[in-house]
Amino acid sequence: MGYIEESINPDEKIIHIGRVSVFPLISLMMFGFILILLASAGISASGMSFTYRSIYALVFLAGLYPFFYTFMYVKNTQIGFTDKRFFLVRGIFRKSVMELDVADVELIVAGKGLFGKYINYGTVAVLGSGGILAVVKGAGNPDELVSKLMEFQESGLR
Repeated sequence: MGYIEESINPDEKIIHIGRVSVFPLISLMMFGFILILLASAGISASGMSFTYRSIYALVFLAGLYPFFYTFMYVKNTQIGFTDKRFFLVRGIFRKSVMELDVADVELIVAGKGLFGKYINYGTVAVLGSGGILAVVKGAGNPDELVSKLMEFQESGLR
């Protein structure tokens, strides 16, 4: 259960909850995979001293870090809204929460790059009254979030 589900009031209804996509972080995971391959080849080589094997073991552990980071980033970033509030929750070790009344959302923009267009991820920017800006890079299915929020605001259910 995420932050949004835990923090809503009993009279609120969740309209949409989204997460970030793993695809923008693929290059980081590829780098980790290459480190793991190099370390595995170095560790399995015969005739190496203990010092070199230790260095390769550290390189192996460094190769695991991108996978850990990607998992934690994707799991701990949420973007969504209820019938009263818009939420942006980020953070692996420190939680950063931005809550904004849905009525105060003035502009929401979704942008997709070349790969994001085909794999369905992009950047979502939300501008609230008073100049409050929330930006999420790598948001999964940004068009759905924008369309649901616009639909909700136009329906007058606020």
